[in-house]
Amino acid sequence: FAFQRQLLVPISAYITGLSLGILIASNDWRVYLLASAWGVASKYLLRSGDRHFFNPSNFGIVAAVVLLRNVATVAPGSQWGGEWRIALLILILGLLMMRRVKRLDLVLAWLGGYVAMSMLRVALGQGGLVFALGPMTGAEFALFTFSMIPDPKTSPPTANARIVWGLAIAFLDGVMRFLEIRYSMFYALFALCAVLPLFRLVATARGVH
Repeated sequence: FAFQRQLLVPISAYITGLSLGILIASNDWRVYLLASAWGVASKYLLRSGDRHFFNPSNFGIVAAVVLLRNVATVAPGSQWGGEWRIALLILILGLLMMRRVKRLDLVLAWLGGYVAMSMLRVALGQGGLVFALGPMTGAEFALFTFSMIPDPKTSPPTANARIVWGLAIAFLDGVMRFLEIRYSMFYALFALCAVLPLFRLVATARGVH
């Protein structure tokens, strides 16, 4: 207000805080404060040119579980009950929303890649279908799929690049799940976002902005 004479409602920060409040589990209230602060700060301190390259919610979760591993975890996927009908309703509504915001190709690539990697893990002897596909009914999977991945500021601008991006996230996630690494989805997105500035340089060199 002092510099621009505008009253700005920090909707992005609200979304980050609410997402982290749902996704993080901790008995220490300071964890939520720190994770939210880290997530919002990443938008302004970690930038490539005039744009940030980490999804704030994803950054906050990864920072919390890595730096505060003794007091912070990701909330269990069963917090929404694991009811398949609720998961199906969220999936349908989420896909309709993704179509409206022009990120349906990205989300479908991620979902298709996730299912394919899950089937591969089952074929390699790592659990059954319920074990492999069960996470899709959880709260963290829904928020990751319909909030973190399609973030327009941290996802590619073209359809082909978005499909590759979604498949890449699914591939990294599947490999880490096979290696039994916890929080694999969040680590996969974090790792790809970390090299997003390089992708942007290549895209700019090819005339894509």
